[in-house]
Amino acid sequence: MIIQIDKDGTLQNLEKMLQKADSDASVEAIMVLACDANNFTPDNSDSLFKKVKKPIFGGIFPQILHNTENLLHGTIVAGFRHKINPCIIENISRADSNLDKLIEDITLEMPAADNTIFLFVDGMSRTIASLLDSIFNHLGLLSNYIGGGAGSLSFKPMHCVITSKGLLMDAAVLAFADMGSGVGVAHGWHPVSEPLKITSSRHNSVVSFDWKPAFEVYREIIAKVLNKDSLDITFGEYAKSFPLGIVKIADELLVRDPVSCSDNEMICLGELPQNSFVYVLKGDIASLLAGAKKSREIAEMIYFSRYDNSKERKPLTFFIDCITRVQFLGNHFKEELEIASGGNELIGALSLGEIANSGRDYLEFYNKTSVIAILEE
Repeated sequence: MIIQIDKDGTLQNLEKMLQKADSDASVEAIMVLACDANNFTPDNSDSLFKKVKKPIFGGIFPQILHNTENLLHGTIVAGFRHKINPCIIENISRADSNLDKLIEDITLEMPAADNTIFLFVDGMSRTIASLLDSIFNHLGLLSNYIGGGAGSLSFKPMHCVITSKGLLMDAAVLAFADMGSGVGVAHGWHPVSEPLKITSSRHNSVVSFDWKPAFEVYREIIAKVLNKDSLDITFGEYAKSFPLGIVKIADELLVRDPVSCSDNEMICLGELPQNSFVYVLKGDIASLLAGAKKSREIAEMIYFSRYDNSKERKPLTFFIDCITRVQFLGNHFKEELEIASGGNELIGALSLGEIANSGRDYLEFYNKTSVIAILEE
């Protein structure tokens, strides 16, 4: 893989890197990871993406990752030596979009078997869970999936999915890659409450737990854990430290990140189905770093059980981590990057939700979770 990094995040450097990757005979496909602060827009960058002759895919994220650095400005252009076929899915939140039919049509043309699928989606789309359900229903456990929600920490809709058509909003790009991988998923958060039933919800907004206003219940639980008066618990101060965990069949609880609160409703990244059960979760520096270590170990176990470790080139670490984890870990985030890399070169992004399936569990949209893929060179 040929990796180019621009830490300034300029359009001029983006153009140079795309031209270099596009003209390299060894490059079969191009992935672009860019920072929101670069201010790439359809008006100023679409022409650059449309000029690329090779398959191209990627996204704009709050931050991007290279080795032990998280960059607020910058762009990564990765040239793959493996064949990759990106498929674009537009208007995924529109009421008249038949996601199941769209995915069925794609999979008839690009069947997946024992390979890797990159998936980048507009993190503010309302139907991400439905999209993943359709993908899983048609592709199942045959492939390893890795990707995340693109977008901005402003949580405002924006053109953030990079495709051969340029920057798209309310869209996803599904890239079928003829390359080996191992994917691990873990987070390090643990329950501090009894299970709560979601008795009313709307997509990614929780209205009530156990028929009581959602934020009132949430605030009382945090107050009890911290031995404080519940009236002293404000959403903005404590939400990043106390996510929600949905009960699933798999080993790990599925984390949902509360990002805002209005009239006692809690709005999260990702959907929360009515009648499902959740816990309020808590973590600390040690438990989150342990989660990253577990994710790395799972990825290594899967990868090295399938692929030869004697090759001259080391595999690449592709790391999708939640932007709110870096906010929580602060100065300790570099330690998480060191754990995630495993001594290999690392690229990735801090996302608005993580997408993964290790070839063993159901395809999910995660929050506050470390997703690590070891990619065959």
